[in-house]
Amino acid sequence: MLVNKILSTLIILSLFAGCFGESTSEDTNNCLISTNKFENIWEISGEYNTFSSPHAADLNGDNILDIVIGTGMEVPAKGSIVAIDGNNGNILWDFKTGQEMFSSAQFEDLDGDGELDVILGGRGDQLKAIDGQSGDLIWSFDSNSSERENWYQFYTGQFINDIDGDGVFDWLTSNGGDPTKAPNQERENGYLMILSGASGEILGVADTPDNMETYMSPIVYNPHPSMETQILFGTGGETWHGSLWSTSIDAILNGDISNATEIVSPSNNIEKGLISTPIILDLTNDEVLDIVVTMFDGRTIAINGNDFSTIWEVDAKEYAENGTAENTETWATPAAGYFSEDSTPDIFVHYTIGEWPQYTSFWTAQIDGGTGIVSWMEETKHISAASPLAIDLNGDNLDEVVMIRGMVEFNENGPTNPELSHEVLIWNPCDNSNSLIFNRAGISVASPLITDLDNDGDLEMITTSSSSFDSPTGTWNMYRTDLNIPSPTSITWGAYMGNNYDGIVNTK
Repeated sequence: MLVNKILSTLIILSLFAGCFGESTSEDTNNCLISTNKFENIWEISGEYNTFSSPHAADLNGDNILDIVIGTGMEVPAKGSIVAIDGNNGNILWDFKTGQEMFSSAQFEDLDGDGELDVILGGRGDQLKAIDGQSGDLIWSFDSNSSERENWYQFYTGQFINDIDGDGVFDWLTSNGGDPTKAPNQERENGYLMILSGASGEILGVADTPDNMETYMSPIVYNPHPSMETQILFGTGGETWHGSLWSTSIDAILNGDISNATEIVSPSNNIEKGLISTPIILDLTNDEVLDIVVTMFDGRTIAINGNDFSTIWEVDAKEYAENGTAENTETWATPAAGYFSEDSTPDIFVHYTIGEWPQYTSFWTAQIDGGTGIVSWMEETKHISAASPLAIDLNGDNLDEVVMIRGMVEFNENGPTNPELSHEVLIWNPCDNSNSLIFNRAGISVASPLITDLDNDGDLEMITTSSSSFDSPTGTWNMYRTDLNIPSPTSITWGAYMGNNYDGIVNTK
């Protein structure tokens, strides 16, 4: 069913032909952003759809970053991992897979040739390691290598230090979520896994401690150099309760994370868990990295990295629709950015009002990172399922937000607009204005990528779209847009899971 497909697609993202807009922010207090200088450089399309947020690395050695995405269709089961030349938009290679590949690429040298390779996962136990230069298969996850019978979806993982002593970084990931189940149908538990980066061999696999499903891409981080490495993971989903947890690499290797620390618990009497990936940043200015997480029930919570105590909590129900909203949900990982003059990064987050699929409105909020005060909120009738970005685009030392809105319109009866479209917007904290960059056909639920792609000192933006949710003849599109804006010294949050694709926010 279309509703189940849309639902499944939205879950994945958390863990992810038009024209330029003419409007710009008003020129008050140096707020102006000159969107009329933005220039389309290339556009490319391919078969299937894509819900994979683009990540980039130089794969062909020309000192220009190349882009990798996953594509595919759940029904019929087919997909691919595609590498695109960042310079001209030509396809470098296209590796076909047996299912939809929806996660985001990570890069490391896996075969010892000194060049970067690619790992990317998706539905139906599909996890592939691909030679970054040739597009040849290095290894594929073997579902028969374990006595476990059920494997589900592989989410965006992280490289960890070499465990098996072969000189290659190993791979931490999560596996879970069964898209064949109806929203309220009971699900199987998910797993945390560590695999050999060189061979894909399973080094450790552990059931979730609450026996719930998992959709969250795990995070690996050290709160402080003197502290132990933490593995953050989430459980539950859109209709099943779950929590944010912390465990260790050793516990996963030993196959038992039952003693994991529960950092954020489910809300009472609300069957909703955690889908979107947390962000890691220092909110207390004590040089210890803290955590900000958006639970699916609409709570945004800041957690102290020293002891996992709560710094502040914002419940969207208390703010949206003048505090009258009965239900709220959050699909997307928030962005962190410097939206005020103080030294503490703030939070930019999207909320939906209602319960899937009966959404009535959508809200975007800016939360003060130090205090948890909601500084600004805006209502829209268009969903924002992609994670926003935060970057200084006008040199005023404040970060602007690049976000995607659209996909479908909703009212109290569910989706209403069969014409799938989306907008790419810039929100300016200087005057809380929105500037339209693009208005395009198709859906876009993957986060953009903004970086200095070609090392010319200016910023480039990569965006993607798909022609449909579930049509077997669906196609994907990718666009490179040169912003002709000098790259700031530090990009705060320029991609899904941050600039380094590890969930950690850059500081100014």
